[in-house]
Amino acid sequence: MPIISNTNHDFSNLSVSDDSSLDRIFTEIPETETIKGVYYQRAQFIRKPEDLVSIDHALLAVINVGGNRYTFPWTTLEQFPLTRLGRLCGCRSLEDIASVCDDYDESRKEFFFDRSPSAFKVILNFLAAGKLRLLREMCVLSLHDELNYWGVEMAYMERCCKRKMYTRIEEVHEKERREEERRQRNAMQRVPVEETKYRKVMNWLRDMVENPQSGLPGKIFACFSVIMVAVTVVSLCISTMPDLREEEDRVSNKCYGGICN
Repeated sequence: MPIISNTNHDFSNLSVSDDSSLDRIFTEIPETETIKGVYYQRAQFIRKPEDLVSIDHALLAVINVGGNRYTFPWTTLEQFPLTRLGRLCGCRSLEDIASVCDDYDESRKEFFFDRSPSAFKVILNFLAAGKLRLLREMCVLSLHDELNYWGVEMAYMERCCKRKMYTRIEEVHEKERREEERRQRNAMQRVPVEETKYRKVMNWLRDMVENPQSGLPGKIFACFSVIMVAVTVVSLCISTMPDLREEEDRVSNKCYGGICN
C-alpha cells in the first residue's frame, strides 16, 4: 500500500448541488484496506538533535518539515521515484536537491521543506492508521494544497472526509466564479462620464479640501483650516476668564437698565 503517490485527479466537474458527482468520484477512486501500523516504523520522529549523530544516512533519510525532523528509510522512498520525497533518491548534486526541497544541510545530510508541520502530521497519522483523516484544527483547503504538494493519493482518505473536502473546494470555486461574474457585470454597466469644465473644477476643489498634498492650494487651505481651529479654541478659552465674564455682566446689566442706546 503506497504512502505517497503522484496520482492526480480532475475535480473540476464536481458539483455541490449534485450529490451524484461526488458519489461518482468516491466510487471511481478505489477504496484501500485499512491496515493499522503497517508503515508506522517507516517514519520516526526525532525529538533531540543529538539523536541525529547515531543515524546511518546510508539507510535513512533525514527530513525536516518546518522544524520537525523525521527519518524515512531510503528503501521506502525508492518505491515512489516520481513523488517529491521519492525524487530525493535520484538527486546526484546540490542543484538536483535544491529543485526538490527548500534547503539542504550538507553537514547533517538533512533535507528541509518549508511546509506546515501540523499538515504533515496528517501523513504521519496515515502511516499509523492506514487511512487519511481530516484533523479538526486543519483548514480543508490548506490540507488539500499540502496533500497535492506531497503527492499523497486521495484514495486513502475516508469517505466522509473526502466528501467534506470536495464539497468545501467546490464551494470556494463557486464563490470565486460568482464574484468574477459580478465584477464583469459591474464593469459592463459602468458608463463613461464626459469630463466637463464643471466636473474638472469640482474635482479640483475636492482634491484641494481633502488632500493637502495635491498642490499649493491644498496646503494653503490646510493651513487656513488649522489657523481657524486655533483661533476658535483661543477665543473659547478667553471667554471663560473671570475678568471678562464680570465685564460682560456689567455691560449687560447697564443695557437692561436703559443706559445703553
